[in-house]
Amino acid sequence: MESHLTEIKKSVSFVFVPDGAGGLRPQGTGFFVGVKNELNPNVSNIYFVTAKHVLQDQQDNYFPEIVIRLNTRKGDSQLIQLLTKDIKMFEHIDKDVDIVVFSCLPDIHLYDFKFIPNELIAHNELISTHAIEEGDDVFFTGLFLSHMGQKRNHPIIRFGKVALMPEEKIEWKEQGKPPKVVDLYLLECQSFTGNSGSPVFFQLQALRKRRQPALGGQVFLAGVMKGSFLHGNEVQPSETSAKLILWQNAGIAAVTPANKLHDILYSDEMVRQRRGDESHLPPMS
Repeated sequence: MESHLTEIKKSVSFVFVPDGAGGLRPQGTGFFVGVKNELNPNVSNIYFVTAKHVLQDQQDNYFPEIVIRLNTRKGDSQLIQLLTKDIKMFEHIDKDVDIVVFSCLPDIHLYDFKFIPNELIAHNELISTHAIEEGDDVFFTGLFLSHMGQKRNHPIIRFGKVALMPEEKIEWKEQGKPPKVVDLYLLECQSFTGNSGSPVFFQLQALRKRRQPALGGQVFLAGVMKGSFLHGNEVQPSETSAKLILWQNAGIAAVTPANKLHDILYSDEMVRQRRGDESHLPPMS
């Protein structure tokens, strides 16, 4: 039997975009989620989820082409090219929510992947029921630029604590863009380039030596990794020199809460799609 962590890592894939020189640039992480179909709860519609900014350029336009790297059952991986003009992107009604979802069903006989069941999405009611709060354990899994795997995806796993689950929005700053005030959780856990779009989990019980055939228990999807919470310090070395901005990783990761993903997945538009969509799988055993 596979452990929780092994199954969670199998839900993750790496996202690349063309680098303009004929190659591909690693861009971030995405993961698969399954939602039980409203017409047939014995099957699940499968979606690919990532941070919206992973698939967008500096002008917030979707890249014309994205590439997803999937592990195969033969022990290697394949690059799957997708043209965004052919994909229906589902976003939150609040356009500042950094999550995007689209239907994606890899061949289960060819690709070695799992999906996160919708029951594990930590929407507001679930958080209240389990009294999830600051100090609870969290972990995420995603692309590590220094070693993403030569033949297969090898997601890194990082652990930390919930640092803040505020009742108000938080100011978010990005280089070259005006600040925004958005809904975020803050984690005592560093995130670096490549981690954006990773699934983040609340870990309410230790996973060590735990063996179950499917995701479950006290592990819940907390949200989607947005990135590092940065300090920007203005520095002016001399009167004649240009003003510089130095950005430092504050050791705090910012996560878009999973209830925002829940909003998207259960929006009227996505429910209507599921009533006629064929992108589904039987539930994991």
